Amino acid sequence: MFDIVSIISKHTAFLEDQLKQINANQRKSIAIAFAQFYFLLPDVTECLEEHLNVKITKEQFIADLKNDNLQYLKEALQKYDNDIDPYSEDFVELEPIEINILSGLENCIYNPEKPQNAPSNFLLIIDILDYYENFSDNPEYWNKLLEEEIQFQREITERMANGEIPEENLYYERYKNVDFVL
Repeated sequence: MFDIVSIISKHTAFLEDQLKQINANQRKSIAIAFAQFYFLLPDVTECLEEHLNVKITKEQFIADLKNDNLQYLKEALQKYDNDIDPYSEDFVELEPIEINILSGLENCIYNPEKPQNAPSNFLLIIDILDYYENFSDNPEYWNKLLEEEIQFQREITERMANGEIPEENLYYERYKNVDFVL
């Protein structure tokens, strides 16, 4: 089986190198592509509503990302971060997939304005696939997806480094038939 641990450092360095010069249009396009991926995960809208008190559909999130109408989401994320008190009696630790959803969508929100965040969503997709590999009844399936994803990311980032703007539905099309259920 493919061993992600053995190559993750090298892959991270590759992503950082390839993505350091991408422009704002490329960052926005790939952020939209990643957002569409995150909305394929289970209970995304419920997660946003429960933890951020934001009721939003995938379509509205994408539209707001395209139109730079993100202030309410930035404020909700900031409020959530400020209100977390791991020492309080009513603290509820998030499930790993909820952490990934919130982190991923936050990366999408800030990706267009923070070039240094560009590799984060690529690595988060790897983390999500690794999570499913580790906790599913079919680790071989997820391991194969993980192996293919590494190569896919190399191809995407090389094209982006050469100036190509990625398709906004890139990740949706890639994963729309994957059942993200454990």
